[in-house]
Amino acid sequence: MSNELRITVRDGATGKVAVINGKTYTLLRLYECDLVGGVFCLVVAGRTPLRADDLDEHWRVIRSGNVYLALNARPFSYHLIAGDNTTTDAPDWPKLKAAPNYYAFVGPTEDAIKAQIALTLERYHSRTTPDYVLRHAYQVSDECGGPPAYLIDAEDV
Repeated sequence: MSNELRITVRDGATGKVAVINGKTYTLLRLYECDLVGGVFCLVVAGRTPLRADDLDEHWRVIRSGNVYLALNARPFSYHLIAGDNTTTDAPDWPKLKAAPNYYAFVGPTEDAIKAQIALTLERYHSRTTPDYVLRHAYQVSDECGGPPAYLIDAEDV
């Protein structure tokens, strides 16, 4: 597995193009923020399969046809809201011992993201209300113009 994510973004004839470790894809979404260590979510399309091995350690790739959703596992490890060393019900999710500093939420629309936040807080029995979390969330722009990602400070959940 590689030791670092190598991604170059450039403008293409029909939109943005991402070159990830030498493989070229159409870039559909890209979220990046120093609060979570750089790129934490991307969506690409292409004929060449994107694998977790093409990315940095602790990334997961979900495929649907020629579209690939890649997530840095730490900020999406919502199960850790319940406490350090909590196990996940996702079979291939990495076993992380410590919770992230920020939890990331992305989706196809802002309403979908807000619903995801509310459902996650309910599932993991957070004492924080969705309204409080949304008021204090940090929004990260998508490089491709999609809805923003929401970063929630772990101390707020």
